[in-house]
Amino acid sequence: MNKLIFVFDNQLDKEEVSKSLELFDPQPSKQISFQDLDVKSIGKEGVLVGLISDAQLKELIPQLNQTDIALALLPHPELIHGQKGFGINRNMEDAVKEIQETETVGPLDLMQVNDELVLNSLVVGESLSILYGDKSNSFFEGLKNRLGQFIKLFRRVKLQAVQINFPNKEENKTVDTAAMGILAVANCQSNVIFKRIVRDSGLNDQLIHVLILVPKSLITLIRFGLQNLFFPIKGNKLPRFVGYAAAEEIKLTTEEEISYAIDGEEKSGKEINIKVLENPVRILLGAQVREEEEGNGREVENLETLPLGSLRDELTRGYLPWVRHATSDEFKELFKLLRENSQTTGNYLVLMVLSTMIATFGLFGNSAPVVIGAMILAPLMAPIISLSMGMLRQDGLLIKNSLVTIFWGILLGLLFSMIITWMTPLQILNDQILARIRPNLLDLGVAVASGMAGAYAFSKEEIAKTLAGVAISVALVPPLAVAGIGLGWADWNVFFGAMLLLGTNLAGIVVAATMTFLTMGFSPFRLAKKGLVISLIMLAAIATPLGLSFTKMVNENRIIQELSGQEIPHGLLRNVKVVNMQPLRLSVTILSKRELNDADFAEIRKEIEDKIGASIELELTLGISMENVNEEEKRNTISTD
Repeated sequence: MNKLIFVFDNQLDKEEVSKSLELFDPQPSKQISFQDLDVKSIGKEGVLVGLISDAQLKELIPQLNQTDIALALLPHPELIHGQKGFGINRNMEDAVKEIQETETVGPLDLMQVNDELVLNSLVVGESLSILYGDKSNSFFEGLKNRLGQFIKLFRRVKLQAVQINFPNKEENKTVDTAAMGILAVANCQSNVIFKRIVRDSGLNDQLIHVLILVPKSLITLIRFGLQNLFFPIKGNKLPRFVGYAAAEEIKLTTEEEISYAIDGEEKSGKEINIKVLENPVRILLGAQVREEEEGNGREVENLETLPLGSLRDELTRGYLPWVRHATSDEFKELFKLLRENSQTTGNYLVLMVLSTMIATFGLFGNSAPVVIGAMILAPLMAPIISLSMGMLRQDGLLIKNSLVTIFWGILLGLLFSMIITWMTPLQILNDQILARIRPNLLDLGVAVASGMAGAYAFSKEEIAKTLAGVAISVALVPPLAVAGIGLGWADWNVFFGAMLLLGTNLAGIVVAATMTFLTMGFSPFRLAKKGLVISLIMLAAIATPLGLSFTKMVNENRIIQELSGQEIPHGLLRNVKVVNMQPLRLSVTILSKRELNDADFAEIRKEIEDKIGASIELELTLGISMENVNEEEKRNTISTD
């Protein structure tokens, strides 16, 4: 690049200025202090090389606006926003090298805000920069900065109503929305935030680019901040809560005064007019920024995710909630569906009878696939989810209708499983039946997961409801059928065990679904408190016997693990089973090398008691090693000979 004219800030240390000059080869043709610079005296082909501050740059650019004079910048200690906005290399030697290797300097789009020149960006309200870590030469310094920015996300945030107008459009389009923060730049590729999440934006497209940050909950904001501060992905897609627009001119209007910053300088106002500077200035961008392609100048709007109408009003009433609150429109559609599902219809009763009949036949046949078929057919999901929402919202009619529907479903299930039991001559506790008469805390976990799945699926239209139906019916239809079998046999242990499992699953599903709806914002906590307390009390009452049952199961497993495969003086212990815990009764097979007598049996019992540290009743099965028997026969044969 020829005819370089070195312009420097005379407030800088002379030695520092001299070091910068020494890096040029050949040397600039002139050296002028900024205070003595007269732009009119510079020829058309002259290139100013400025070692100047942000303030001096803002003073210089309007003087170059009507000329063909090019400007190249060096890293001045106070060239902060100019360095970021134009991608100037932080290293003085590299910056000089880039300038001397460049042959031409093209025009560059610049932005004006309320007729004030902007070097880097306009930030309205809360800045998006808290979501992106600043570059740092030191890893630990960068990590410290990112942690500090992440901590800033945990604070109260308030959205403000804002009107976004596009004056140059034929229809003079206006969007009434709300925003936490708005970020505007003239060139996306010189800004780290835009460069990461706005694709194919390019340079010099004669457009202003705007991001509108509208998180609907603090959790959303924190999750996005965590990802982009610590796990950034270049070219990542635009987040769902960020709107984007590119236009020649954009006007922002607010009802109340809002704070904004132009290159870090704080201001406030109710109207912010943003547009591209009419006459571009020839400014040399940093090498990395210059590699980007030119923009296509096409105006873009991606504002579908911005809150409008009732959602905008709800978000601007107070501080941003931790979890997103559902809108009135979402309430309307979901409540309509849940009210329909809470009704006792003929289709519901028929499906309830058929699913219970299939489950009962599958239980008697000890067939897991048949039982799974009954699970898929079962319609119990609908009234249970309706009951959860009724308790959450304290809707008496919804609670009543749901309980009536569940009652008739359970009654018909018990009745038809009893009838099938009376018609079936089988009366044996097979694996499928036994699995559902000894509930424990693991079954409660299944119920909780089922309730969460059901509530989530109902609140999301794009998720198939049948998937949640399978998850919930897994926990309900089989124990209902087993309870009917217990009634048919008049076996109260089977009946009460299955009913405990059924009640466990009902309570777990209702509580989990209620909590899920609350988390998704379908009710304020003050309204949900009563329903939650009732649900949790019911769950705690059922969880107590489940905890005892689970403890019993853990103790049984401990005893089996302690004895199975153990070698004692009389032989090897196999097939250990716990028949009863109170009193402790064990069934054990002992593999011995010889026949045992009554005295040996007493000793074996004593040896087992010593191992587990408790008195037992023992059912003992004796197994004789065939290898030892054959050896004994050989000895007898030799003795006979």
